[in-house]
Amino acid sequence: MYLNLGDLTVRTLTAHDTDLLVEATRHESGTALWGPRPVGPYTPDDAVAALRTWDSAGQTSFGVLADTRLVGAVGLMPDEPGSAELAYWVRPEERGHGIAGRTVRAVTEWALTTGGLNRVWLEISPTNTPSLKVAERAEFTFEQRIANHCRQWTHDDPERDTWRDCLIWARAAPGPSRPERTGSPTPGSPSR
Repeated sequence: MYLNLGDLTVRTLTAHDTDLLVEATRHESGTALWGPRPVGPYTPDDAVAALRTWDSAGQTSFGVLADTRLVGAVGLMPDEPGSAELAYWVRPEERGHGIAGRTVRAVTEWALTTGGLNRVWLEISPTNTPSLKVAERAEFTFEQRIANHCRQWTHDDPERDTWRDCLIWARAAPGPSRPERTGSPTPGSPSR
């Protein structure tokens, strides 16, 4: 996949892009997008393993590039036929410049029109205000709050780890068979 957004391009990442991933995550102190356990800066081995793991799991990573510099990434993770979770990451020094909103919207529109999906959804922490704004800007609709659903990755053992609530926001493919929504609950409220 290749999308031209003017000053940014979005394209599928492959194992050949490990140097881009290592360079992009070098200042990351928090979680990054790829891999079963989120980590900060990637070594070349981390990058190769993460991209191969995603690829072998049927997930797709898209790089967001400004010229030849990786400034962010978007991932699609299929969960059932016609539906996928979308995850996104922007390198620390590029956050707050609208990159996430623009690319989440573009990749979602591609996935729902050309990519063969009927539904794309996001999992967002109720306290992650920037991600809640990205969901709104990308025209996602709040669906529900799921208690203790998202793992914090503070411990290797899931039984000893910390879990938090997640908000599910979604967009559906346009079409006459889909009923129009008449409103959405306030984020953080119980699901309907």
